[in-house]
Amino acid sequence: MADNDKVVVNKEKQSFLSKIANSFAGIPLGIFLVILGIFLLGNNEKNNVRNIKDVKELRNNVVDLSSPKVDSKNEGKLVALSGKLEYGENPIVDTLFNISAKTPKLERVVEMYEWVEDSTENDKKVTYTYSKEWSQKIIDSSNFNTTNGHENPTSMPYEGISLVVEDSLKVGEFVLIDSFKDQISATEDYKDFTNAILAEGYTINNNYITNSIDPANPQIGDVRISYKVAQYDNVSILGKQIDNTVGAYDTKTNTSYAKLYKGIMNANQMINSIEKGAKASKWFMRIVGTLIIIMGVSMILGPITTLIGFIPFLGNIVNSMIGVVSFLIGLVISLIVIAIAWFAARPIVAIISLASAAALAIGLIFYFKKNKDANTSKEVKKVEEK
Repeated sequence: MADNDKVVVNKEKQSFLSKIANSFAGIPLGIFLVILGIFLLGNNEKNNVRNIKDVKELRNNVVDLSSPKVDSKNEGKLVALSGKLEYGENPIVDTLFNISAKTPKLERVVEMYEWVEDSTENDKKVTYTYSKEWSQKIIDSSNFNTTNGHENPTSMPYEGISLVVEDSLKVGEFVLIDSFKDQISATEDYKDFTNAILAEGYTINNNYITNSIDPANPQIGDVRISYKVAQYDNVSILGKQIDNTVGAYDTKTNTSYAKLYKGIMNANQMINSIEKGAKASKWFMRIVGTLIIIMGVSMILGPITTLIGFIPFLGNIVNSMIGVVSFLIGLVISLIVIAIAWFAARPIVAIISLASAAALAIGLIFYFKKNKDANTSKEVKKVEEK
């Protein structure tokens, strides 16, 4: 079997009644998607208001320390500090392969060479493309359209793991609570396999422990194991001073903040990073929620699209119109939801959103009225000509 191959499956032509039935069956799902999108948008705006309040509170209350030294006058306050990250003298050891590293985090990455199925489709056919890739998870080939010749193993001989240092993290005179360890990322390749203990059939090749007979030409089911380590020198910390420790700072909205950043940053830079992340998340969820609502509206209007779709020429025009209408209705609903969610905290933003929604709604009404008047005029003209 080639490394890549395609299987083309022709679709069965659906009857008119079958298409109508399927379009009506999609209405309940469309309603569910609209409700889901409204919920996501509402919850997102609620979180957005909370994040704005949190950032303002962090800016107003933070104490930017010039050095990582404990000062009793900052007890219970939000502090920002920077310095060298210390994590004890004991290395982390993966006893399975005797891999040892002086690092705050060590990750074992296990991959298997497997078949992957992708598909593309149009009105007449579905094309399934099969390729071979390294994957960290088992890909269930029993769900493939064509399983023959594309079978994957059902299990891996080893699992990936993440190991963190047992000693406490420290910056200057401060001890960091254990939750800071979760923010450390292992991104650097581990390369020292001198003392590695290998299982039978495994060798070391290009920083991988592998059972491939020919690593340059792996076979389905071959395994390769690599390691990642965290390399941290100076870090910046934002959190609450509790005696000689830094813990989580709880805002008035009951949101906890205990942040660790690579490199030297002041309080303003760390809070800017929090604000930037919140804004990115806000817009991502706005787009996702709006698209879900538009998709739902499109499914609700599906029967109209299906009915008109059988009329030559007119079908394509009306279907395009339905697509535009679905987009506009979905956008109007999204703006209204955002506006309602913002009324309590940001009335000006809410008014702008409602005004935009109203403008779109009015435009939609005039669009339909214009088309209706145009069609009426054509009919009258035809009657007069007769």
